[in-house]
Amino acid sequence: MSDTSAPLPKRGLYHQLRHNPRLVLAVFVLASCYFNFGYDGSVFGGALAMPAFIKQFGHGDGPLAVLSARDVSIMTAVPTVGSVFGAWISAYCGDKLGRRKTLLIGCVISIIAAAIQTGSSSLAVITVGRLIAYGPILIYLAIASSFQSEIAPSSIRGILVGTSIFFINLASVVTSGINWGTHAISSSFSYRLPLGLQILWPMIIAIGLWFITDSPTFFLINGDDERANQSLRKIRRGYTEEEIEVEMNALKFQAALRAEDVQLSWLELFKGANLRRTLLSMSIGNFQQFSGIAFATNYATIFLTQIGSADPYLLVFGLSLLSLGGSVAGLFIVDWMGRRPLALTSFIIIFIIDVVIGALGFTDSNNESVKKAIAAFSLLFGFFYAAGFGPLTYIVTAEMPTARLRNATASFSILSIVILGLAASLSLPYIANADAANLGAKTYLIFAGWMFCCIILTFFFLPETKDRSPAELDEMFNAGVPARKFKGYKCICSTENLTTALQQAEKFGDEIIHEERIV
Repeated sequence: MSDTSAPLPKRGLYHQLRHNPRLVLAVFVLASCYFNFGYDGSVFGGALAMPAFIKQFGHGDGPLAVLSARDVSIMTAVPTVGSVFGAWISAYCGDKLGRRKTLLIGCVISIIAAAIQTGSSSLAVITVGRLIAYGPILIYLAIASSFQSEIAPSSIRGILVGTSIFFINLASVVTSGINWGTHAISSSFSYRLPLGLQILWPMIIAIGLWFITDSPTFFLINGDDERANQSLRKIRRGYTEEEIEVEMNALKFQAALRAEDVQLSWLELFKGANLRRTLLSMSIGNFQQFSGIAFATNYATIFLTQIGSADPYLLVFGLSLLSLGGSVAGLFIVDWMGRRPLALTSFIIIFIIDVVIGALGFTDSNNESVKKAIAAFSLLFGFFYAAGFGPLTYIVTAEMPTARLRNATASFSILSIVILGLAASLSLPYIANADAANLGAKTYLIFAGWMFCCIILTFFFLPETKDRSPAELDEMFNAGVPARKFKGYKCICSTENLTTALQQAEKFGDEIIHEERIV
């Protein structure tokens, strides 16, 4: 097939920062949803180790008060049930009301949940507050990732959607600093202040949402081509008329796009090519659950305390800083290296780190050198996790589904991640805590076994989606292209071939013609 026109230029990050303030604002506001998520996870993990928190919600009096494994599991695991409600809101309202209005609903619920947690004085009340909070958290993660993917130019979609992990780790740095500064306060103010600040973030998100509009894809789904065109032009400043027209045609070329033409149910997630796309969307996020990340977030302070670190709060702060650095590296690597190579490289490194920490668990636990080595490798884990799992979790979740099923697939994927996270939250305290199985650092050998399996699955099944438009991905998945051939596959609906593709689509109806070059 020969190209009939010169290829259009790729507009990089510098162009967007210089010419596209509306796109930059939209990405920043949506990334703030991840900040809220990162703050929630980190702030509660720090609170669990605070003396005042243990005294209030634990068992025993004074210095003898403890939080049992059961208490920790209740407060960290039971609230994930609230994510089921969040999944329904994001999947149903995301296409009916729009991405923007659905996020506003999440902001309101989030403020209510934060207020309940801040004012709680019993295990039951704080658990209810966290249960409510998990609803908007799932809304944030599912809608924000889909929204960012839909408005991002294909050439820099990785870095824009990857801002998710940067903001999550930025929240961890902020939270670690706050926890470090308040943990020694003897009164309940030590944990109520960090918990109370959760009210602030959804307020900031809600204000920002008033200044952005829904994605062009949302308007196309609902048959409003005029508003879709207006939406695209707002976030493509500095583009030529030809570039905008080609991108709009490419968006219209997505499979089963119009809601009025094709009715799709949740069952479509598990049929035909969509089943493969759903499983891939779920993959990276679920791979992370037993990678060791629980010991780098929710249980970081507790774990470092158990191995005898001199200042666990300072180490967690250092872990957060390294994770932030890793997330910055991952932002640029994911569009330079690609999704598949980054996944394989980072997973292998994490596997090695897990093996080393697990092996150190069999050495003398009172040896200061061993403690320092475990702490050092824990910090390294945070960096490489953030550089690999960090951006890939949300990029893969948002890129894999077709447009009409993107919200439903993202909601189901995030829900599955939460459910597996629930299993991790329920089991890890009983495996690692001193009052249970007391495996401590040896738990990392379990994580290593898990990561080995993830490496194998990634090699055989994860395709490369770098620089591909949604229409191209539709074509490749519908054609059943093997994962390892995605990179070299030539699509008829690529930007360069779009004019020819549209002519053939008109000639042959709904049949999509494709050719493949083996590279």
